[in-house]
Amino acid sequence: MKVKILLLTVVFLVSSCSLAGASTLSNWGPTGISEIPTAEVLSLGVGIGPNIGFYGEGSLVRIPVTLGLGIGMEIGVTGISLPSSSEISPVFHLKLNVMEEKALLPGLSIGGILDVNNVIGGNTIYLVLSKGIGNLKGHIGMGSGIYEGIFGALEFKLTDNMDLIGFYKSEKVGIALNISILSFLNATVTYHEGPILQLGLSVSL
Repeated sequence: MKVKILLLTVVFLVSSCSLAGASTLSNWGPTGISEIPTAEVLSLGVGIGPNIGFYGEGSLVRIPVTLGLGIGMEIGVTGISLPSSSEISPVFHLKLNVMEEKALLPGLSIGGILDVNNVIGGNTIYLVLSKGIGNLKGHIGMGSGIYEGIFGALEFKLTDNMDLIGFYKSEKVGIALNISILSFLNATVTYHEGPILQLGLSVSL
């Protein structure tokens, strides 16, 4: 009996996720696409997006977990494992949606990343605008730290479940392919200074 109740609960939660839709996390934690954040903020719910990047002879493992507070704000922590260390170092992040995207206006968000152990080169603050028109959606922002200078991206929806993304970050151009496997599960393959593989799970309540 308990097993049946547990199975029904799981089915209900999965169904709820399907109805609510999902958000994707950037490789660094905040909602976004691949290597950059967007103006989107996770609604009431939680997202996790473990990823691994291969750079030369080394690799970088990141495990971002983000909590959407349902008030236009998200907070989270990303555990980062460097090739030179067996320990996982925490990096904290927060994003606030200042203005929601409208028919004629872009969405606007500000955010920050607190790098307490100087794992990624120091703290980061950023501002980003996002606007969609038809099958295209553009993002442009500026910041410091890992988002130093100008960054941006252009998303093109190939199918209902697949997006092709070109982006610019750290004075380098990158490309990514995002695939929605289920309504709450997605996978992203990125090339930016090396290949990056990410699996994302997002549950909105």
